[in-house]
Amino acid sequence: MQERRALASLQKDENITILPADKGRCTVVLNTRDYHDKVTSLLSDTATYETLKRDPTNSYKKKVISALQQLEKDGVIDRPLYYRLYPGEAVPCIYGLPKIHKEGAPLRPIISTINSVTYKVAKHLVTILAPLVGHTTHHIRNSQDFAEKIKDIRLDPDETMVSYDVTSLFTSIPTTEAVQAVRQRLLQDSTLEVRTNLTPDHICSLLDICLSPTYFQFRERHYRQKHGCAMGSPVSPIVANLYMEEVERKALTSFKGATPSHWFRYVDDTWVKIKTHEVEALTDHINTVDSNIKFTREDVKDNVLAFLDCAVHLEADGCLNVEVYRKPTHTDQYLLFDSHHPLQHKLGVIRTLNHRAENIPTKKEGKEKEQKHIKNALTTCGYPKWAFVKNRKRNNTEQEREERRKSTVIPYVAGLSEKLKRIFGKHHIPVHFKPGNTLRQKLVHPKDKTPRHKQSNVVYAVQCSEECSDLYIGETKQPLHKRMAQHRRATSSGQDSAVHLHLKDTGHSFEDSNVQVLAREDRWFERGVKEAIFTRLEKPSPNRGGGLRHNLSGTYNAVLSSLPRKLHKHSHLEPHDRGGMSHVVT
Repeated sequence: MQERRALASLQKDENITILPADKGRCTVVLNTRDYHDKVTSLLSDTATYETLKRDPTNSYKKKVISALQQLEKDGVIDRPLYYRLYPGEAVPCIYGLPKIHKEGAPLRPIISTINSVTYKVAKHLVTILAPLVGHTTHHIRNSQDFAEKIKDIRLDPDETMVSYDVTSLFTSIPTTEAVQAVRQRLLQDSTLEVRTNLTPDHICSLLDICLSPTYFQFRERHYRQKHGCAMGSPVSPIVANLYMEEVERKALTSFKGATPSHWFRYVDDTWVKIKTHEVEALTDHINTVDSNIKFTREDVKDNVLAFLDCAVHLEADGCLNVEVYRKPTHTDQYLLFDSHHPLQHKLGVIRTLNHRAENIPTKKEGKEKEQKHIKNALTTCGYPKWAFVKNRKRNNTEQEREERRKSTVIPYVAGLSEKLKRIFGKHHIPVHFKPGNTLRQKLVHPKDKTPRHKQSNVVYAVQCSEECSDLYIGETKQPLHKRMAQHRRATSSGQDSAVHLHLKDTGHSFEDSNVQVLAREDRWFERGVKEAIFTRLEKPSPNRGGGLRHNLSGTYNAVLSSLPRKLHKHSHLEPHDRGGMSHVVT
């Protein structure tokens, strides 16, 4: 009970903002005023951002819809795909993650574009463009791939290694040139027709639409990123990768000195083996190849160079020894063993860390050192010895085979969920658990709260403002205030809203402030299920024309019958006395 009160107190305290650190697996508590000042300071950079007078969402939405309608008219996409790509209406928002490893803990700006007007189209483009990335000898997939590629490399006495990092990559890449680079790669791709009906022209047109909306909001004010690709867009990292491939090709082919013998890049981080006397010349050169891209360099210190999460040690004989690298601010905080999470999630922590220990260190001593570190860290987090033993016995082949089968995801409730998993297992249905009510979900809210009247993808209830028992339950993907405006007016085509007919017939009204948001759900099918649940809970008369798009099975009755009805305003009215809008749920 004390913990619940403490959580409630922290949730309500508007004087503090709780954030995850940018790196290091720790949580940062900031004074809200300080956090606001840090973000405002970021946005005051007039070379990077500008303030907008109004929300441009509607204009970008029209562009996306127009493009999709044309593609459907031309027969390039079908109706189901049109609906899957139809734009959302969420406004991208900015928040910051503290870089606690740097002086003053500056913020790393993050822009969330989930359910924005271009989000669905961008995710679709990712499936088309992803196969284009990684076809150069310089590309590395991850830290394990990097460790594997450098483990046999040896540096001569006149050689060294350095790393380069691109400054503000996404805000530096010019959209026009980036789209052109993508176009050239698409024209060379012989497998494009297998993945999509879209031509390179179609793809680049959609890509330009996705990269152009660089606007976002903070505290209900709207801003625009002046240069570069849209931060937060799912397709931006792929475009950045393809653009950087072109930059590195130009840089390496035009360098007049001794070309680096090894050049490995992961998005904007590059590891280079080069003649020591060429380091300065190469650094100057790569910073002149593209006026938009600027590199910073990190040199070897005490015979060690950090790259990704690898610490590359230069041995006396010139060989390279790779170990796992952690920043000094790393906390070794992992999922506590006594937390309310499924056992397999906790075993997954062990498995993931052990996988890194086995595949990144290149020497036996390094592997043993890392495994010892993991065991000490997880023991501190409450992991018992038997968990490590159980993890070693897990059959990975069986796990992979299980994950390839169609599975289901259910909320995790200790004791109950395990029983359900056994039942599903008898029918050969793999089950995965999704924890709910985590501390992060309750306390960490870096993004601005969306005002209720602007919330979209919701199930809602409209209660008449008069002395009237009528209640209307509906769902909408639009912002709530737009849906309420539709309820108040007659439609130009089709049937009028039940709310509109009630207001027209009775002269009643309702206030937007009294509209209740019953649930938020981005997924179309699941939102319909939740609408049906609230409708079943309120027990309205059969609706007009079967307005519900999802009919609940009888299996819901036992659970829903035990829940109280909370939505009707006049508690003295019996269910059968409630008329009007409660009869129509659409």
